[in-house]
Amino acid sequence: MVQFNFIRCEAFGGSMSVHYKQLVRVTAPLLLLAVTLSSCGAIQPIGTTPVSPIGTAAPSPRTGVAANPSPSTPASASAPTSSAASSTAAQIDEQVVMAGIQETLDLYAEAYNENDPALLAQVVDPSNGPMKRYVRTKFENYQESIFGGQGGFSYEVTAITPHKLGFVIADVEQYGLTGKWTFREVNGRWLMSEPTRREIGKPRKVETEHFTFHMYDWTEDVNETLMQQMEQAREQVRERLGKVPDTKADVYIKPTFGVGPFTGPTTLAFYARTYQARDRIVIAAPNSYVFPFYDASAGWQADLQMTLTHEYTHLANNRSFTPIARMSDWMIEGLAEYVSDPLSAVSRGVPEAVASDEIIPIMDTSGRIDKQDLEHLTILERDVSLAYGFATTLVEFIVDRYGGLDGFWKLVQVYDKRQSLPAALQEAFGVSYEQFDREWRDWLKETY
Repeated sequence: MVQFNFIRCEAFGGSMSVHYKQLVRVTAPLLLLAVTLSSCGAIQPIGTTPVSPIGTAAPSPRTGVAANPSPSTPASASAPTSSAASSTAAQIDEQVVMAGIQETLDLYAEAYNENDPALLAQVVDPSNGPMKRYVRTKFENYQESIFGGQGGFSYEVTAITPHKLGFVIADVEQYGLTGKWTFREVNGRWLMSEPTRREIGKPRKVETEHFTFHMYDWTEDVNETLMQQMEQAREQVRERLGKVPDTKADVYIKPTFGVGPFTGPTTLAFYARTYQARDRIVIAAPNSYVFPFYDASAGWQADLQMTLTHEYTHLANNRSFTPIARMSDWMIEGLAEYVSDPLSAVSRGVPEAVASDEIIPIMDTSGRIDKQDLEHLTILERDVSLAYGFATTLVEFIVDRYGGLDGFWKLVQVYDKRQSLPAALQEAFGVSYEQFDREWRDWLKETY
């Protein structure tokens, strides 16, 4: 996902104008999905697509926008009152806590199964405004989707780990996948909650050769892994595209939904380009509600690696090749998927769509206002994940039939000048749009 910020303001004040596109990546095993944002960055990613109430990937279909260039937070101020605020690991009765969390999860599932928003107020920490917003927004997005009201939700807590500030991290299972959610005891009940800006303190900055990382002690168990994954993402993009920018990028490890840049409730990661000299990638940390559920036996690292590579591809595209603001949606997202996930087209349902002759067109020439085509990929209202898969096949097709990645960049550069796909195809490849579209469709049937 890609998030474009066009900002005119002083550091944290003044006037601001923001335009964003966002996509969130989807975890393939989740079949019961809801439509949000997204991911992509943008990102959004992450920009984003359909996602489950348990969380997604990226990264997606898109909602949310990072208004501030830094997630800095106040270091002082006392934490909200909680009966467990000063609890230690020795004081926690594991079975009692797990039973309390399970009671909350059962109510949460009932809210979805019965389409009852009133139940949500009983499962979330009433003193935590961002968490209340997260739970309510995610619920509303799901119920407004085509999957709303179908029921079938259930969650099970399988383990807990005491954490800082009176929180526990619970292993929560759904559909055979695992997520890690934080809970806090409030007035004798274990509710969905996360530390607030006041509680979590200020981020610290770590400089490396290629990045400046902004991170919190709250996520100290994953910070080093995420730093290594960003370096791996940069190296993979360099190997696939041949070059990456020399300038450092800022990477913000977002510890909770309510701390750091404002995002949608399913935004796993996003890339943001501003008029400032530094680019920015924001990552939702594991053990946060935004992070998607995953196969516990495989771990979360592999899926996140693809998301981070996707977002860094956007950065390299924008800084080392053609500015993404002047490219078609399918070019931007198709390239990021091509570089980061070689199985993107398959996992996003392209073979099934080709077999049933439900190919999303490159250009919708029907004259309708709400275009359902790949040129408007990031603002589609349906089939967004599938559209990402088809965008990937367009890049694959050009690489296969029109001169490799050099051919792709040739088309992009002409499109940059002409801002018309038919004109760009004629100038770059000497073919009409109709011939190119026909060849792509024949190639799809041969390949998938």
